[in-house]
Amino acid sequence: MKTSDQIIEEWLVINCQAGDRKAFELLVKRWNPKMLGRVYHATKDVAASKDIVQEAWIVIIKKIKTLRDPGAFQGWSLRIATRMAIDWIRSNQVNRKREEIRKQVQVEFAEKSRHPNEEILNDLKVAIKQLPEEQQTVIQLFYQESLSIITIGGLLNLPVGTIKSRLFRGREYLKSILENKLYENEKE
Repeated sequence: MKTSDQIIEEWLVINCQAGDRKAFELLVKRWNPKMLGRVYHATKDVAASKDIVQEAWIVIIKKIKTLRDPGAFQGWSLRIATRMAIDWIRSNQVNRKREEIRKQVQVEFAEKSRHPNEEILNDLKVAIKQLPEEQQTVIQLFYQESLSIITIGGLLNLPVGTIKSRLFRGREYLKSILENKLYENEKE
């Protein structure tokens, strides 16, 4: 025999399937705390749990009409949220691993940069030559000639903002080339 809570829940699900917005709001109010608790238990991250549950509700509202047994809503909805939490955990693990590798490479690069050897200087020269001509010029004037951004702008007849962006893009490109080189050397 079904309890009154189960009957109410099934009634809300049936009305949601019929497009009743108020029934959906009541269903969310009823299940959101439980779903949030389940997701938080998996992720241990409050902000991520809230985001995941919100995304889960979006999936639920889109797919609720496919639910054949309104009495199965609890398990069905919690499975959706749990799977989304697992996906988040997997994605987060990959991102954390990438971030750890990136930080390690940066630390190693910084260590080697303090005591530049011939190989690093050669790698840097090769990397500079790979830059687009406009970035090469700005990098060389700024670092080799020790000219200010304003002076470089006047010399090249370009706005200061353009010089800054070329310098930034050049640095970023050099950093990525050298980090990749360092990472490849570590793998060998």
